[in-house]
Amino acid sequence: MDQIDACDVKGINESLRAWARPGEFIRPIAIEQVVVADDALDALVDVVWQMAAGGKVLLVCDHTPMRRGSDDLKPLVFDRLSRRGSVQLRHVPVQPGRCHAKLEAAQELCSELGAYAVVVSVGSGTVTDITKYARHLFVEANPSSRLRFVSFPTAASVTAFTSALAVLSVDGVKRTLSSRAPDAVICDLRTIASAPAIMSQAGFGDVLARSVAYGDYYLAHVVGMDDDFSVLPGRLLAQAEQEMLDRADDVAKATLPGVRSVTEAVLLAGMAMSIVNQTAPISGWEHVISHFFDMTAKYDGREQALHGGQVGVATLLAARAYERAWNALDLNRIAADVPADASRAWRRRVESTFGKYDPAGKLMAEIWRDYDKKMTRWAQSGEARRRFVDRKRAGELDAFIAANVRTSRAVEDYLARAGAPRTFDTLDEPIPHETAHAAVQFSHLIRARFTLGDLLDQGGWLNPDRAAALLGA
Repeated sequence: MDQIDACDVKGINESLRAWARPGEFIRPIAIEQVVVADDALDALVDVVWQMAAGGKVLLVCDHTPMRRGSDDLKPLVFDRLSRRGSVQLRHVPVQPGRCHAKLEAAQELCSELGAYAVVVSVGSGTVTDITKYARHLFVEANPSSRLRFVSFPTAASVTAFTSALAVLSVDGVKRTLSSRAPDAVICDLRTIASAPAIMSQAGFGDVLARSVAYGDYYLAHVVGMDDDFSVLPGRLLAQAEQEMLDRADDVAKATLPGVRSVTEAVLLAGMAMSIVNQTAPISGWEHVISHFFDMTAKYDGREQALHGGQVGVATLLAARAYERAWNALDLNRIAADVPADASRAWRRRVESTFGKYDPAGKLMAEIWRDYDKKMTRWAQSGEARRRFVDRKRAGELDAFIAANVRTSRAVEDYLARAGAPRTFDTLDEPIPHETAHAAVQFSHLIRARFTLGDLLDQGGWLNPDRAAALLGA
């Protein structure tokens, strides 16, 4: 297994160039500095003011109270930065309960960035993605701008921190948008270890998703629904992922070694997505299920659960589905030509599934936009689908699935050791059974990306009884 240092960006880029096949295009990691240290506050101050070069700094956070040991974190960071120059504090909008990463929040923040040399996010994934995309929008509108962005994660809860992508809610539906990676990511382990243990457990679940998502990523390519596939994201992440899994007991206890292992894993996971400019290597059906829960939370009258907690449980469910369905697909259905008038039936299905969540139709329009793209491509991919079926019948795909999709027993064991939830009703915000069942049956309808859920649906395997059985183990 390759030895990778998450803080050695230059070494990572050199390794990627060495690993790439002839002609394979891999986007280099554009981050200038990554710091992971027990005490990284001095590093944060030095990096920010070196980048600011005498300009002003904007510190972006939410209103959630955070600690660094016995200290109140946000005033501490503000005070340390303010000793060296002009710093303004900006809070992103917060709804009751959790702060949600909405496109509108990023657009509003973007309009305020013109006066600053550096913008610093202090928070977890939501604040990071809002700030990241706001900076991206600003640079797109002002190509000569040299606005820099520094991420200071307060919990190792998601894989967003080093990613050049931003996950934001667009008309109520989670979407992955091309963005820009931070110029620096400064991880202070005293801060991250002071977050509730459930936050690191969520990061654990977000990285664990690779256990099934890499299978989805591969299948989307071989069935003709994704033009590109690379083994490099998995190779980049493999060592840190395994070290995190080996430290699962420490993650449960929130010890510093456990927190460090999750931190390094989420950093490399973000880079792994960035090099192929898509989240697919670590985001498949399990993430789509999580997005369905976020989308329907308001309808259910509940707060959103932690993203990584939802993803961890959905990873277990997807691992079960691989075991039960992989050799039970209707291959003739997958290979069949799509009727010319199929689009009307697809639209009716979207409308009948999501109409109750969205009487105004705005959510449904956003869902249909993506699903129509996916199914139009499915209709056009007949030749690739037939090649997939031939290879499936010949057993040519089995070795990759066996090597890259973990068993449900292994996934469940890792979640248990890390102290992470294993059922949707034990999340920090429990999911009603009816919603969980609907997510298993219908979540694949909400995104353009092809995942295992789509294959199960098109292969005639996914029905209400089997969805219930996946939930019931």
